[in-house]
Amino acid sequence: MRIRKSRFEVHKAQKIAGALLAAFLVQSLWLVAHLPLDMSETRAALAGRLLWSSRPLSGTSPLIPGDSILTLRSAGALSALAARWETSSYKFSIYGAPNRWLVRLPFVVFGVWLGAALWWVARRIFGDEGGYVALALYCFSPVMLLAGATANSGILTAWGLFGLVYTAIGVAHTLYAPPRKWRPRIVLLGVAIGLTAAGNLAAAVIGLSIAAAFMFYLAPGRRLACLAILAAGSVIGTVIFLACFGFNLWDLASAGLKPNAEYLQFTGRRFVALFAAPGGLLLILAFVAGVLVFVLWKRTRYFGNAAPLVVALFLPWWPGRFFPGASVIWALPFAFAFVGGMYADLLERGFFEGQFRRLVTATAMFLVGASALLSITLLAHTLQF
Repeated sequence: MRIRKSRFEVHKAQKIAGALLAAFLVQSLWLVAHLPLDMSETRAALAGRLLWSSRPLSGTSPLIPGDSILTLRSAGALSALAARWETSSYKFSIYGAPNRWLVRLPFVVFGVWLGAALWWVARRIFGDEGGYVALALYCFSPVMLLAGATANSGILTAWGLFGLVYTAIGVAHTLYAPPRKWRPRIVLLGVAIGLTAAGNLAAAVIGLSIAAAFMFYLAPGRRLACLAILAAGSVIGTVIFLACFGFNLWDLASAGLKPNAEYLQFTGRRFVALFAAPGGLLLILAFVAGVLVFVLWKRTRYFGNAAPLVVALFLPWWPGRFFPGASVIWALPFAFAFVGGMYADLLERGFFEGQFRRLVTATAMFLVGASALLSITLLAHTLQF
């Protein structure tokens, strides 16, 4: 008997998701082209380029307390690579500003990658409708567009944290399967832990805490296995985290990763950053409406909806060093997944038909359309730079 090899097929859902991600990419590239580098991005690019150069293992470090090593590495990677391809080494320049394309393109890649991960997770849990709503809100979110088009740690940490939480959930679902099926996911979990820590160490701490709680809840009879997997993933993550520093203890010490007063302070002030952000009020209204549906309709209260809701509500309170509003950026992919899940339940044909279904569809279209209008306004505003 001839066995037919499986192949990746592109259907309607993949085409719609690809179109939305392409829209996100085009908007991000527009912002990259029109927004000038600020001082923090310039310093990240110069420090990152120095990190990729040949330096002694001890001496003066380009890092300062609060630096995200993954941000510096990403901001300087393409510039360092381009420098190696320069034909002339005798070029003289008093100061050459970093190329904004070389500095920001890695962050655009992470932004598109995070959108693809969000769609994959939302569609797998909530179906096509939930995946479309979650991804559309992400792709036309001015906050996520700015995060993905600028050299800051927000998009990198959001990418790592989203992967960490949902990889842990995936591992928990395979704990009753043979151990050989755990291994790839344990490695993936370790990579997520390490890169999240390299983006923001405080985010890795809360990510591991949430991952452990979800794993213990989903696999109550295999909690010792959960601990062993988390320990193995943490070991892998630690190696990756140190590798991001090039195993340079001097750089590690200069990054100032020891807890300080800010690490010990829970705060809700970061919610204000979302109110002030373009499109923030619209997203808050959509999220609050989703919470009301979750509270009032018993059928929506299942783990698939509860998990992103809990994470989205908790993250902005978490202490740690962030650039303004970063923890809100971490929470947004989970908020988009939650809103997508609510719409998936409201649009399920087995429960609602007729006028109500059309009304729900209209609100989803209005929400996405309003987000798109705000993102277009943001793009138009950059023309003045």
